[in-house]
Parts: sequence; structure tokens; C-alpha cells
Amino acid sequence: MPRALIVCGSARPDGVTMCMCTSAGEHLASMGYDVETVLPHTMDLRHCTDCGACAGGPCVIDDDMDRVYGLFREADLLVLTSPVHFSGPSSLIKTFLDRFQPYWYDRDLPHPAGVVALLCGGGPEPRFDNTVSILRAFSITTRMDWLGHMGFPDTDRVGSDGAPEAVRSFLDSVLRP
Repeated sequence: MPRALIVCGSARPDGVTMCMCTSAGEHLASMGYDVETVLPHTMDLRHCTDCGACAGGPCVIDDDMDRVYGLFREADLLVLTSPVHFSGPSSLIKTFLDRFQPYWYDRDLPHPAGVVALLCGGGPEPRFDNTVSILRAFSITTRMDWLGHMGFPDTDRVGSDGAPEAVRSFLDSVLRP
């Protein structure tokens, strides 16, 4: 059974990003995936200090990233979700991504085959391109295939109305033959 790891880049339990995570998890499960969702805001995830210790082995910071690294190694698909804040990813997602420095030093570490992004923005025309650029750079560094992204705009007006359908349609378009 293929495995999917969903990373929720928002701390709002009733927000659009969480709605997208839930919808993605349900849809991926219906497609036969074993789904695990991590909520960085509930975990002890410290910032990368750029100490360089991971150049010779695993990260030396003792926090919940060890669990995340394990889930990451076992996943076939990574789903990154984030609201767009000031044209960039949330600080939760950025902190999460920055902790993958060991993959910069050792490109042969086990990783998911592919990654997708589910993004939302409050305005009618959010700038998703900066966030996509950061997430694509992460996928290149970790040697995952970038399968695409979905941008869900105007959430200040529409909330999560239509988000579940948009997520399902997007995942079908990138994951089904």
C-alpha cells in the first residue's frame, strides 16, 4: 500500500489549510494510500541552527523531527500545505523545510518519490509563485519529483467553500493515469 505524508502548515484547526489537509487525507485514503498527517504547530520542532553537524550524520537537534524523518523516509508521496503569508509559505512550513539540511549533504537518503503542494491565499489574486519556488527548491534538494501545486485563492471571502472539491480534482489530475 502506498504511503502519503501530509504536512499541515497552519495552526488554525478550523482554517482553510486544515480543510485542505483533511480533504487530501480522505481522498488519498480512498485512492488506496495509507495516510499520515503531521501538525508542526503541535510538535517540538526547533529551528535549524546551520551547525553543519548533519554533514557527517543525522541532525543533532533532539526534538520531534526524528519522528518526521522516519515518516518522510517511509512515504511515497509528500503533500505540503500552507497558507500564503506575504507571498511566502507559513513560518511553520518554512521551519519544517529548513530542518531537511541533512538531505543537502546526503542526496541518497530515503525520500518520497513525489511531492505536491496545496496552497491557499486570502486575497482574490494571491502570489503563489514565491511559495511554489521555495517548495520546488525543497523538492529538488530532496530529489523528489515535483508533481504540481494547487492554489486556492480568495479565502478571506469564500472561506473553505469549494476547497474539498478543488483538492480532490487536483489530486486526481496529478496522481491518476
